[in-house]
Amino acid sequence: MATSCTTANLGATLNNLNMSGAISYDAPEAEGETMEATAIPPGTVGLYQLMNQLISEVSSLKATIKTNEKALIAALKDDAADAEVTLAGNTTTRSAINQGVNNNTRGGLTSTPAEKPAIITSDTPKYNLSEDAVFDIFSGITHLIMKLNNDGDVNSANIPASVTTIAP
Repeated sequence: MATSCTTANLGATLNNLNMSGAISYDAPEAEGETMEATAIPPGTVGLYQLMNQLISEVSSLKATIKTNEKALIAALKDDAADAEVTLAGNTTTRSAINQGVNNNTRGGLTSTPAEKPAIITSDTPKYNLSEDAVFDIFSGITHLIMKLNNDGDVNSANIPASVTTIAP
């Protein structure tokens, strides 16, 4: 393992940490670039800026889920029958999707997406997500971040025990 680096790489690293370019939600895919690289330009967006954006997005998502949870609780409370709950408004009567989800029956859920309430809703029904779909997304992201925080190899399944065992 090297114990030195060039002055240029050291300076570039410090610069990259602290850049503050524009992050865009609706960036069109530029020719030869992915939509991600257009929305989050690697040449102008700093790592700290990106991490702050991630924290902001997750906080906003949690607030949305909490709002929808309240609506789901209200729908359950107002339901006189025990067989089926009618969902209204933005809690969604549209189908929640969970295509490709590994944990689609966790906690007693059925495996049929249309039978699940969406906790993330959209005006475009195909973007509605059930709890298990959001869990699947976040478990992958969280595990990768856990590996980063615990000297884990983010390119393989070989991770240290400290990553796989989290103390309560």
